[in-house]
Amino acid sequence: MEPSDVDDPLSVLLVHVWYWPHIGGGNQHVEHIARQLVARGHKATVWCADIPEHEEKRFVRDGVKVIRLPPTRVLGGIDPVVSIKDLEMDFDIVHLHDTLPILIRRSLKRARKEKIPIVTTFHNDYLKTSISGKILKRIRWALQGRRTLHSSDARIALTPYYADHLKGRGVRKPIDILPNGFEPVSENAQRPASLPSDIEERPILVFVGRLSEQKGLDVLMDAWDLLCQHGEPQAQLAIAGSGELNEWLDNRIASSTHPESITKLGRIEDSEKRWLFEHAKGVLIPSRFEGLPTVLLEAMHAGAPTVMSNVNDLGRLVTEPNAGLSVQPGNPSDLLQAIQSLLAADDSQCSTWSENGRKASLPYLWSNVVEDLLNIYQRVKT
Repeated sequence: MEPSDVDDPLSVLLVHVWYWPHIGGGNQHVEHIARQLVARGHKATVWCADIPEHEEKRFVRDGVKVIRLPPTRVLGGIDPVVSIKDLEMDFDIVHLHDTLPILIRRSLKRARKEKIPIVTTFHNDYLKTSISGKILKRIRWALQGRRTLHSSDARIALTPYYADHLKGRGVRKPIDILPNGFEPVSENAQRPASLPSDIEERPILVFVGRLSEQKGLDVLMDAWDLLCQHGEPQAQLAIAGSGELNEWLDNRIASSTHPESITKLGRIEDSEKRWLFEHAKGVLIPSRFEGLPTVLLEAMHAGAPTVMSNVNDLGRLVTEPNAGLSVQPGNPSDLLQAIQSLLAADDSQCSTWSENGRKASLPYLWSNVVEDLLNIYQRVKT
């Protein structure tokens, strides 16, 4: 849809604690929605916390107006305390992308006061392992999270699993299901310069994501250690990304039985990611928890057979269309079996997985997802 086709352009405020250049699925979700809105002739503004600190607090990027709010402090290392009292709130729609943070709740309160329709997307339910963490999470949900959703004019879950999850946690109002989306990499594929020159001589298995416990990086390394117990692996593992386990990964690779079989790439460009997906025997996503990871959709669209951890019912996204394999989250032995199945698969099986993945990914293109989102906006606006 060209901008000139929009008879009644909307002015939409998207609120999320994290945004560019921070790396994460939630802020990428918001960034793509904002770009798609602008491409269709609407106005998009993003409010976010100034983390990491950015020289410009107000700027326009890809047609999207971004306002970064400096925090006075950060509660628990994850919830920036910011003020929005000096900001104008002249929007047709306010779209919140979380339920608990201070920025979200203050934006909700202002929007309600200004009588602006509110849409809230529930992205993910982060795991807490300690008893105190679980108790605090339960209290915050009862006092804040559920209230945010009930105070909204529309509620969005990324998957049917999360819609049922929210209903089980006391959300009684209707919930729309609108998935995360993805945008195919437009740049030509470019081989990462740091890859060994002979890496294509063996099948390449790929991990792309944040180097964190959430993404199951330790599960991946445990599974690779198990593979190496049978001798030098007849495959190469390429790990791309950055995160809190960066130094841990360096040490883990150095202490592995066959460190030469693992290549750590760090952060990569989209063109390099495309090359990895197009040349991978398989893409491994052993996450402990997820909403709907963009890397899954990108890998499938690029034709890479995908191994997805069956967390929050995500495994079916690859098993139902026969686009790859599903494994139990947090289970290195199960991941090892999937790796062995990938390596043993013949060309016919790999071709089937690849073609099915491409077809299954098409409904998740941002161009399709945002059309459905605009229908929700129009519904709450009338």
